Amino acid sequence: MTTLPAVLTIAGSDSSGGAGIQADLKTMLANGVFGMSAITALTAQNTTGVRSVQDTDPNILADQIDAVFDDIRPVAVKIGMVSSTVLIETIADRLAEHRAANVVLDPVMVATSGAKLIGDDAVDALTAMLFPLATVITPNIPEAEALTDASITTREDMEAAGLRLATQYGCAALIKGGHGTNDASDVLVEPDGTLTWFEGVRVDNPNTHGTGCTLSSAIASNLAKGLPLPLAVKSAKDYLTGALRAMLDLGHGSGPMDHAWAWR
Repeated sequence: MTTLPAVLTIAGSDSSGGAGIQADLKTMLANGVFGMSAITALTAQNTTGVRSVQDTDPNILADQIDAVFDDIRPVAVKIGMVSSTVLIETIADRLAEHRAANVVLDPVMVATSGAKLIGDDAVDALTAMLFPLATVITPNIPEAEALTDASITTREDMEAAGLRLATQYGCAALIKGGHGTNDASDVLVEPDGTLTWFEGVRVDNPNTHGTGCTLSSAIASNLAKGLPLPLAVKSAKDYLTGALRAMLDLGHGSGPMDHAWAWR
């Protein structure tokens, strides 16, 4: 008889398997934890784009979360894209009720193209209801710019944005530099002001579908295994780099990564 740390992902389903729930569960398996899911939306998508989205009924979403916590209590929770205010309210209510710990929130707000993915009301709900429940949030540069209403072009700008978010919401903020022009270095700012830089080399791979989902799920997995936050981030970043370096090439657009790269 054995046990594994259990981790819950609350996110949308990606029918092409590269992002969302599918990427989260693959990442959790590869990082040595038992993955569970509460699906916020069904999507019809592939590597070239999203065709349609159907949000989950709030009552069904609440029941999914309750069913997981009532039986196999997760040690950590990852939250991905949630575009509806009512679903954000539902998630916040259930996680608060269950006193969820080690919550990693990937605030998916801005597409790579720069287009906004959720409305202002949903952003307000996200910051007011879910950020205060989070252990760490993981915005990329465009998302951090949207959250702080400030331009980010330098490492000092990244630090300032992280400090502002950590101070305002009482959670750590990992500002991801993958959208920068020079490298893929990230900075973690903790609520007490502690700064930790994670130096990264940009991997020349056009197939980056699901990188944010994968990183946040790996961080949650590492927290569930008992790693302190800076080490959980470092290990997750190393895992993501390996998945990119595997150079998996599937589909006609921006394809998925090889989440099982370490086994091949």
